[in-house]
Amino acid sequence: MQKFSYHTHTNALGIFDGHHSAAEMIRRAEEIGYEEIGISNHLVYHPNLLTTSPMFFNDFDLLKKMMQKNVDDIRRAAEKASIPVYAGFEVDFFPSAMWRNAFEKLTETLNADYYVGSFHFLRNTDESRVYNMYHYKESGSPFTPEELADAVRNYWRNVCLAAESGYFDFIAHLDVYKIFPDFAPLGTDEDKRAAVETLSRLRHPYELNTSGWTKCGEQHPYGWMLEELNKSGVPVVISDDAHDVDHLARHFERAEELLAKMNYTNRWRLKR
Repeated sequence: MQKFSYHTHTNALGIFDGHHSAAEMIRRAEEIGYEEIGISNHLVYHPNLLTTSPMFFNDFDLLKKMMQKNVDDIRRAAEKASIPVYAGFEVDFFPSAMWRNAFEKLTETLNADYYVGSFHFLRNTDESRVYNMYHYKESGSPFTPEELADAVRNYWRNVCLAAESGYFDFIAHLDVYKIFPDFAPLGTDEDKRAAVETLSRLRHPYELNTSGWTKCGEQHPYGWMLEELNKSGVPVVISDDAHDVDHLARHFERAEELLAKMNYTNRWRLKR
């Protein structure tokens, strides 16, 4: 069974959505036999973002300062660890030149070990309206039905463009939007297949995220996506998406059984 995860979260700086400190997450990882662990708190930035969470930033200078503090927090905790500890980020990707320029500028000085591409936001085409899916209703459900359908299409476009960007070591929970009943029916087969075709063409690593079994009764991504990506030889890594020490390795046996049933042997691992 895989004995590591690179998609985990802490409560660093009092702003992130994990339940425990880096030291506590590392300690539990050691206790359950992990060979290494990566901590990947959220990196969320956009000038048009509603800051409905303290981990959302629309001020670049403040983002830069806080993200570096987060890396430093992980490095300090790693000093006492008996296993390798990596500092990463789960990054909400946006395709505009403005966002790309900001992200590239940030990574020039931010000494992280890896970046995970992810998608928790719905946007219109020019990114003048950007809403977190968890806080969408709190924001007043601002899109019309037609606009919302287009925003979900943009979600899948983001998956394709994130993979093509070359920014990310792997892509997180491809279909995370399906945990939201208001959004799940709006995804089209055409858009989903375009995402699978893009990852297949690029052989871009992605994750089997086990948190879906807890949140919506199914892993991320859909089973048919796993089948297609396996046929294309795309590397996969299992992630627990742990926001709590008790989430580490959650459903890993089930994930291994699913991959074994598919004879999915092309597995991804961070090389540092």
